[in-house]
Amino acid sequence: MTSAGPASPPATARGRRTRSALLAAGRELFEECGFSAVGIDAVAQRAGVSHGTFYTWFDSKEMLLREIISEVAADIFSATSIGSRLPADAAYARIEAANRSFLRAVTRHSRILRVLDSLADTREDFLRLRLEIRESFVQRGMEGLIRLQELGLADPQLPPRATASALGAMVESFAHLWQDPVEGLDEAAAVDVLTRLWAGAIGLAPRAWPGGGRAGAG
Repeated sequence: MTSAGPASPPATARGRRTRSALLAAGRELFEECGFSAVGIDAVAQRAGVSHGTFYTWFDSKEMLLREIISEVAADIFSATSIGSRLPADAAYARIEAANRSFLRAVTRHSRILRVLDSLADTREDFLRLRLEIRESFVQRGMEGLIRLQELGLADPQLPPRATASALGAMVESFAHLWQDPVEGLDEAAAVDVLTRLWAGAIGLAPRAWPGGGRAGAG
């Protein structure tokens, strides 16, 4: 999703520890102070390495942040991959599980994601990074919708890409808003709202809803 850096991946345990320490230090400082206020010296000091060692693994703090975000995106993508954990035709349960995992993952990474969002509003390179990450989720959502359409469980008239984009944007926005205490929803209620909206939007067949009909989901 992003470039790996100026050097090959660490070949030794010491190299892996050093690189991991720099990633952890960078994330802590970016979350605490914001991207613009953090210098490479501060990252190196927090990681317990020299200024020069930083450049063994990263050519700039921009590259460091891209690597941090790449790891975060991979974690969220993996956490929300239902795969074979549920049957392909257990559509409602799969949507519900993915929404629950997404809310938890975004909450876990909320501070660093806010750093990315603030930069994406003003910098083209980070806007592209955010769009690349979103694209991977849109592609997966599109593939999932097509499978449901082929199984006769979703509205066959819906355009898969546009639908996946719209629903993905809804869930992403809600995941950030939900963390505001003003919303007053616990996790179970938030997942229920998202899942009902998603299932309704794709025209999920009544037999796929809990209880065998949409009324059963209420």
